[in-house]
Amino acid sequence: MPRKRNPVGIAAGKLILAIRKEWDEASGEPDKARTQRVMDRAHTLLQASRTSSVANFLDGRSVVEYLDPAWVDLHPAVKPRIAAFVAVLSENENV
Repeated sequence: MPRKRNPVGIAAGKLILAIRKEWDEASGEPDKARTQRVMDRAHTLLQASRTSSVANFLDGRSVVEYLDPAWVDLHPAVKPRIAAFVAVLSENENV
């Protein structure tokens, strides 16, 4: 039986893909290491979408605050995926 993914999980997956693209394009080791940490946090959001409420997990933090605001500022290509994730999260959870 194929697994059924919820809309928040799908949006988290798309966010992870956008972050992975930034990781692939990262030029130096410090940026790759920081991007890996952000990707790990995005994977944690995906896990939270499967097992609990992402809003409860974030505990009042924004998605950008949770990921890494400075990294997000350096990688504006990811901002549309963050916005899409937040929109889906708002539609599907009490944020």
